[in-house]
Amino acid sequence: MPVRDGASLRRHPRAGLVYHVYTSDRRARVSRRGERTAPAVGLLTVGDSFSWGHGVENEDTYTARLAARWGVPAANLAFSAYGTVQSLQMLRRSLDLRPRLVVYGFIADHMKRNVSPCAPAYGPLCLPFSYVGLDGSGNPVVRTPDPALFGVNRRFWNEFFFSKRLGPAQVLAAAEAEVVRLTRTVPIVAPDDPATREKILERLLGDMAEAAASVEAPLLVVNLPYLERGTTNPIAEPLRDAVARLQAKAPNLALLDLGPAVERYYASPSAPLLRFEHDRHPDPAGQALFADAIDAFVRAHHLLPAAGAAR
Repeated sequence: MPVRDGASLRRHPRAGLVYHVYTSDRRARVSRRGERTAPAVGLLTVGDSFSWGHGVENEDTYTARLAARWGVPAANLAFSAYGTVQSLQMLRRSLDLRPRLVVYGFIADHMKRNVSPCAPAYGPLCLPFSYVGLDGSGNPVVRTPDPALFGVNRRFWNEFFFSKRLGPAQVLAAAEAEVVRLTRTVPIVAPDDPATREKILERLLGDMAEAAASVEAPLLVVNLPYLERGTTNPIAEPLRDAVARLQAKAPNLALLDLGPAVERYYASPSAPLLRFEHDRHPDPAGQALFADAIDAFVRAHHLLPAAGAAR
């Protein structure tokens, strides 16, 4: 989870990325140091680093582009490594912002993240976060992480990974991390098959739609494909089928697949990449394409009155 009121300059030398990260009093990504999140927002975004905007300035994210285009305040509460579980949790924590539209940016890897008790992270230790398990009847249930693992992670990173020396303290920290990795890493219990993935997404997206409906907001699930030229991945069938099953009882739920928009863009062989050359995340052009497609869909389906009036 991002810190409150943060300010940093991120550098990723291998990928050639340098960008600023500012966060608000609500942990949302913002454009300037000290910027606060409005008490009520027109747009609230949840999702992972594709939506949070890894590699780009906040102004280039699709959330910031849409907010400026529609003339509404926004809260970008997506974050790196999040899946559907964490997106649901962030939405529930932020309902007091009374968003008029909720956008959930989905990527295919969320289906794996949803059942993993460990977040995608560097290092040998499990970085614990909430995940989906199965109850005695085989129904999806959200499990909370073991809070004791946070302390072990903190000691490993502070005393070993970030240390500039190698001594007894570093050896002990590494040894503790290895013991914990071998004895306390929680196994994945949910089967990795399309039927289970669909069942889990139906449960989580249903809860997300219900949360959005509690503040009278539509929930727009946006399928964000990987931005490879010539190999744009199709929408995941478990996502498509879960949304189709839910829409009969969740009329505020809509689905937008951006795969066709990406394929149309790459139809021109001379079209530049929509991702960074040495990193798979969307570059500013990719974020702009996302914003344009979401804007057109929201206007066509009248999901946000302000969008219809804005130029």
